[in-house]
Amino acid sequence: MADLKIATWNVFQYAKVGTYWYDLDESKDYEDDQWAAKHVWMKEIIGQMNADIIGFQEIFSVDEFKAFMNEQGYPHVAVVDDPAIDPSDSRIFVGPVTAIASRYPFISKPTALAYPQELRENTQLQDDYDFRRSVVRAEIDTPQMGSLVVYVCHFKSKGTFVDGDEIAKYESWKERFREHLRARATNDADQLIRRSGEAAGVYLAAMEELVSDKNRPLVVVGDFNDDEASTTLRILTQQERVHNIARKRRSSIESKADRAWNFTWQLYDSYGLVPNQSPATRPVTHAGGWNYDAATLDFILVSNGLNPKNPGRVAEVTAVDFYSDHFEDLDKLLTTDHAPVCVTISPLTS
Repeated sequence: MADLKIATWNVFQYAKVGTYWYDLDESKDYEDDQWAAKHVWMKEIIGQMNADIIGFQEIFSVDEFKAFMNEQGYPHVAVVDDPAIDPSDSRIFVGPVTAIASRYPFISKPTALAYPQELRENTQLQDDYDFRRSVVRAEIDTPQMGSLVVYVCHFKSKGTFVDGDEIAKYESWKERFREHLRARATNDADQLIRRSGEAAGVYLAAMEELVSDKNRPLVVVGDFNDDEASTTLRILTQQERVHNIARKRRSSIESKADRAWNFTWQLYDSYGLVPNQSPATRPVTHAGGWNYDAATLDFILVSNGLNPKNPGRVAEVTAVDFYSDHFEDLDKLLTTDHAPVCVTISPLTS
């Protein structure tokens, strides 16, 4: 049976001609020729990846996106929220959505992942805390393994915005620098809290999916806006070793099967499941710019049911590919500032 390929792809501001993202600014819209060129490039990447399922970030023009993906051979396309629009100008988008496109049918209508109430009750998060951008939850009927659950995420961005107009209201540079750095510290804390809360919400929801079937195949894809060494990834994967549990050394638990439950309740970075992959040579997925360094922000995580080291696995990760040749181009408007990432999952051979 053929392999299953799943990708994540931040396409960078997918907003149709005549609309803008965030500001009414000529640098934040597409001309007709640019919009056409972007679609030519997207079609080329889709052909190169040959992914069966793709999770997308930064979608503004939903109808145009669905029509385009249908044309590329993905009859099953869904979003679970509406993009936010500036109430004072309907041409300006102020909040994108995530999306999923699949060659295979949805078992049920994709939904927005519900944020776990226990996190609001048991942490410092506010009572109305939620995912900043809705997480798509889709259950897909695949020929390789039957039911597959996919989450598509786009966590809070890492950059901290400071309103220059507000800072300019202060008369002296002494005050301006003080207030700029105070605002940046506050915004830094806010985005760290938000991203950590989102990571914990996805992790708890994913673990609930595994209660009735510990080897259920589940894939979490997305732009996490944080790197592989971050607290965000540590929360999401729970790969940190458990040395003591229930006042007992894990190594002293007599039953090997009981000790193995540790692996059930984890998510796995697909890059680390492929043999001979080194963290030192991991490709970056976000191009560097004038005010930020290149980094790895885009990930595909899998449940233990797709872990090659799990004897009870239903399929296994066998390859991870990165598509970043376009980083050499100066104009990211026609491509994207992210690299699509695609994982290959191979069925077990009997």
